[in-house]
Amino acid sequence: MICFITSGAHKYAVRELRDVPGMPKIGLMSYNQLLRKASVPRATYIFTDFDRIDFWTRELAAKAYRDMKRAGLTVLNDPASALTRLPMLKRLKADGLNSFSVWDAETDGLPDRYPVFLRTRAAHRGALSDLLATSEDVQDALNAAVDSGLCRADLMFVEYCAEPIGEGLFRKLAAYCVGDRVITGMSVHDETWHAKYGKEGVANEALYLDEMDAVKTNRHADAIAAHFKAAGIAFGRADFTLVKGKVEVYEINTNPNNSRILEHPFPLRVETDALFHQRLAEALQALDTPQGGAPVKLDHPDLVVQRKRDGVLSRPRWTP
Repeated sequence: MICFITSGAHKYAVRELRDVPGMPKIGLMSYNQLLRKASVPRATYIFTDFDRIDFWTRELAAKAYRDMKRAGLTVLNDPASALTRLPMLKRLKADGLNSFSVWDAETDGLPDRYPVFLRTRAAHRGALSDLLATSEDVQDALNAAVDSGLCRADLMFVEYCAEPIGEGLFRKLAAYCVGDRVITGMSVHDETWHAKYGKEGVANEALYLDEMDAVKTNRHADAIAAHFKAAGIAFGRADFTLVKGKVEVYEINTNPNNSRILEHPFPLRVETDALFHQRLAEALQALDTPQGGAPVKLDHPDLVVQRKRDGVLSRPRWTP
């Protein structure tokens, strides 16, 4: 069984994997459920959603991760070291893997390269502004965001880094890391540089033929493997693009949506998506742990103490 640990409200993203043909048995557990257990069944565990949990939950999860590793389980994504969006993008820039810069709105001051856009660090809201070309525009956007009730501590500026693949057409690419495998995923096409969800009808058959070739040949696996390694992430989906032929990663989502494409005006897309999900199922099969055997104790002293504090109440974790 492969068991995903998620934030309580975001099990739905993984739940869709259960419907993929060839997928091993998929288990789901929230952090709240995990940290109330004295033991867990033998399985492969994948920790996710680090940007959606508080620091104390993450610290306790890191101790559960270590109990599991000591017991010999296969465990992916160490909560103690996996990077979330802002530090990950800073690391990728410092390592020369990305060419664009990011700035923490709380600590880094205003950007020194333009254009940029404003977005949240943790919340998956996408861009909060249009492209900003001056320090005055940046300050106005930041003030407006804070005045609206957004927390400055969760705001960041991102340098624009995109390149159209045709007149008025942008493409966002994706690749999954599953253990030591990287799998080229499905793309998104849009008329704007943001290209978060895509726009139906803007791509043609030639682009979908290219997408099929990319998935078949696993075109982007080698180019993006180093980005996952630098981020300390062994399971997740990288959203990226190519600018002047170079990979530029925008984020790595450890709990990505896994919806299948079952209908499309271009049937080729349905075929391509089926091939991608087949590859994903095969990679998870390679990590699967047979059920059975003695449960694994979660007996780190901090976990034991926290369980006593929690009792049977369904409330948030206490902080130390």
